[in-house]
Amino acid sequence: MVMKTHGFRLTLTMGLVLCFAPRLPAPLIYHPGQGWETEGQDKAEETSREQLKKGERYEEDGKLEEARDTYRTLVKTWPLSPNAPEGQFRYAAMLYKLEEFQHSFKEFQTCAEKYPDSEHFDETLKYQYDIACLFLAGERQRLFNKIPTLPSMDKAVEMFEQVIKNGPYSKVAPLCQLKIGFAREKQHQWSDAVKAYQELIRRYPKSDLADDAQFQIGYANMMASKEADYDQTAANRAITGFQDYITKYPKSEKIEQAQENITRLKTEQARGLMEVAQFYDREQKYDAALVYYNSVVQKFPDTEIARRASARADEIKRHQYEMISKEPVKETPPGPEVSPEVPSENTTTNSVTNPVL
Repeated sequence: MVMKTHGFRLTLTMGLVLCFAPRLPAPLIYHPGQGWETEGQDKAEETSREQLKKGERYEEDGKLEEARDTYRTLVKTWPLSPNAPEGQFRYAAMLYKLEEFQHSFKEFQTCAEKYPDSEHFDETLKYQYDIACLFLAGERQRLFNKIPTLPSMDKAVEMFEQVIKNGPYSKVAPLCQLKIGFAREKQHQWSDAVKAYQELIRRYPKSDLADDAQFQIGYANMMASKEADYDQTAANRAITGFQDYITKYPKSEKIEQAQENITRLKTEQARGLMEVAQFYDREQKYDAALVYYNSVVQKFPDTEIARRASARADEIKRHQYEMISKEPVKETPPGPEVSPEVPSENTTTNSVTNPVL
């Protein structure tokens, strides 16, 4: 029985080793003027132009992996060729189509840094933006470009920031700044989200996204006010954010939603003050309770909660008046009788004499 168990374990171990064993690289062959290549790999063409055409033919035939390898050979073999920028761009694009997104972003970064004057520069930034959006949506990082790990909003932010750095005044730069705020919202890092939206408005005040950023400032502060204990400071900032949105962008499509959010926030503020007032009320600390009931009435007039606060405040005042009225008037108790002082016979009375004329 022991031998059978040992044999089974050995067989299982060998099976796992064979399944996960790395593939051994094929022998490398050196070609003068072209560099090293793997045995069995397509031989590089005589010129970079011919190599580029070869990659294009693979693309047309839908052979994306072959096209990827062909373009990679081009940029490695002829890095200073006039066709190198095109080869680098197409190499990164093939990685994107093969869903090797993290690797693709890196190769597009090479395009942006080495060939900033390329005709594909704006397209490069758009690809990078799209990849960053995938990471924002939950795309996983990969170790060694192969092993998936957990999604990372920090990685998405890093990518968006890199795109902005590559092209601070490109078409996608304001979008990247907005998405940085979205990523921080997903992390519940509300203050960082607000900073991202404020940065968008500061750097791109004329962007079509400026109104969206202003709305999100109100929204992020509103969400911050709901976490843990109700935060009156964050609620006030949220109300200010939505009011600024309504004032600065009166024709924006979210005006009605901003107004509803302001009403909801004010209701929450009133409810918070009402709860404090009721706490003191239960503790029979009526003077403190009156302070908060009156605050509700003053700050949120014409609301149902203000009417309730006013009614309860009147009850407390009436009760206090009745208690004062029922207290007996305290009379001053009589003091001890004091007899009039009689001058003694030895007391000399001073008299006023007329002056001698």
